[in-house]
Amino acid sequence: MKPRTVLIAHRSAMVAEGIAAALARYPYIVPVGTATTAEEAARAGVLADAAAVDATMPGADELAVLLRSRGVRVAMIGDESEDAEDLRVSSNATVASLASALVPFGPGEELTSRALSPREHEILALAARGLAAKQVARQLGISPKTVEQHKTRIFAKLGVRNQTAAVSVAYGVRAFPSYRVSDEAATV
Repeated sequence: MKPRTVLIAHRSAMVAEGIAAALARYPYIVPVGTATTAEEAARAGVLADAAAVDATMPGADELAVLLRSRGVRVAMIGDESEDAEDLRVSSNATVASLASALVPFGPGEELTSRALSPREHEILALAARGLAAKQVARQLGISPKTVEQHKTRIFAKLGVRNQTAAVSVAYGVRAFPSYRVSDEAATV
């Protein structure tokens, strides 16, 4: 399973950023931004696979409908709802509950690095320590080209595009912080 991008929309910037930071600990969730208004969230929603939306934020219900129409999975943060389509997570629930609501796992979909071979684990561990391909090759007694071939297979198995993302997914390390979506970023 590839990591899922998540937008956090909450009327309080500090709460939104806190939720984004807490969700970033999960290797299968990549926060792509925060928003404090429904309008900001609607613009930023094009970047997300899922969104956590504060149910008390003005325009939250309309935002949820819009995001769902774009194929974004929406989890409303708050209690009780009359809307049968709402996926609700209580504001008293744990971050783990919110994470599983945003990115539910089906049978056999658990994101893991166990699919990597022992040599791939070895290469990724050395890369995580900051070693360049030539240094990894020298330490393991293989060619730099072989190291790059292993990295290509690692990226494919983990469903990522680069070494930073591979380390993040395999070891739960977050190298990229969440950020607020500005008007310029939302229009790019």
